[in-house]
Amino acid sequence: MQFHTGFGDPDLDLRTANPLHLRPIFEDATLRRAPIVLLHAGYPFTREGGYLAAVYPNAYLDLGLALPYLSRAGMRFAARAALELAPISKIMFSTDAHLIPETFYLGARCGREVIAEVLSEAIADGDLSPAEADAAALDILHRNAARLYFGQGHIGPA
Repeated sequence: MQFHTGFGDPDLDLRTANPLHLRPIFEDATLRRAPIVLLHAGYPFTREGGYLAAVYPNAYLDLGLALPYLSRAGMRFAARAALELAPISKIMFSTDAHLIPETFYLGARCGREVIAEVLSEAIADGDLSPAEADAAALDILHRNAARLYFGQGHIGPA
């Protein structure tokens, strides 16, 4: 399942877009095996989305829309906030591009650059080794989504 969380369409009430409001779904025993993807990074509630991804085995956080539609500083904030708590194996990148072909290119370029910047900071801070950061980039940019959506390897609840 995918849920639009955080910002997005102009008709939403941002006060009710915090992904923490989805906790009853994660607590529902009948849904515990269903992967649930929080779209738009839950922005500005990215930390809350990261928390859900950290504590619920079936919760995943997709950075789409936050990357590339925020300012560069905002994109870095969202990527950093996701990495604070969410396991790297549960963070995914998408462009959230639609209609205009250039948004796919812009999203991919900005996504790669911002994720590289944030992972470089994680290396400088001693949170990741260079090899771990390289693996994290591949996971976030491709492998996590391939595993989740196309069954290429296993992640998530058994």
